[in-house]
Amino acid sequence: MSIIEQITQRIKEHPLPSMVAFEILKTIEDEDHSLKDVVKLVENDASLTSEVLKMANSAAYYRGQPVTTISRSVLLMGEMMVVGVAICVSTSIIYQMPLDGYESPEGELWDHSLRSAIACRELAKFTKGKVNPGLAFTAGLLHDIGKSIISEFLVGSTKEMTDLCASREAADYIEAERRAVGTDHCEVGYTLVQKWGLPEMLCLALRDHHHPSKTENQYKHLVYTVHLGDIISMLGGAGTGSDSLAYTVDNEYEQYLNIQKDELSLILLKVEEDFTELKETLMS
Repeated sequence: MSIIEQITQRIKEHPLPSMVAFEILKTIEDEDHSLKDVVKLVENDASLTSEVLKMANSAAYYRGQPVTTISRSVLLMGEMMVVGVAICVSTSIIYQMPLDGYESPEGELWDHSLRSAIACRELAKFTKGKVNPGLAFTAGLLHDIGKSIISEFLVGSTKEMTDLCASREAADYIEAERRAVGTDHCEVGYTLVQKWGLPEMLCLALRDHHHPSKTENQYKHLVYTVHLGDIISMLGGAGTGSDSLAYTVDNEYEQYLNIQKDELSLILLKVEEDFTELKETLMS
């Protein structure tokens, strides 16, 4: 089989995350759904119930009074954040894998993804269009999941790809990946979450997060949020090995986010503040 055919086969074999996450997504897409509908789905999954309660009582959300019910947790965190927790818990093994093709050690994908998710959640507050913070968190968490599949096919090509970026023969690491194997981690991630049946806005956030100007207009606020959240995570020192900071910032983000440099600095601090707590909560 060709490399592309092998990657396609890996996508087909990739395990699905928790079905509860998809059930919650389907429920909240219905405008007539109620909070009780979401609470019932969470309460029917004992492990998710435990994780949601832990998250709601973590320092990132704690409001001075213990949260003891799922309904209160969902109100505090938001429905899309619960989806993010469900996906996160059921795919944690994938995020802990080393990315040999990026010379990235075990756990680095998780650290980068969680930091990006926190940054995206905070950036959502500054978008000129309405972006749900929980949706932004989930998109940030998933944005690089394609690396977990494509990594093995990049082994042995790392130096060539970094050299292409350093000499500017390749515009960025996306182009270098395409030269090496005929596709890139964004396309692979997009194809994977389409297979999972996730909403199109989430799928496009994965596909276009390095080139957000190419995405569909109605989703640009979300995609630019993920684009910038990814960069913030890398600037904070959490990348995924050889491709860290091998991308350019699309300055058109200023059309979609009303944010100043000092506010970006505050978000970097917030990411640091929440990261350790959320990581411990979600991975304990």
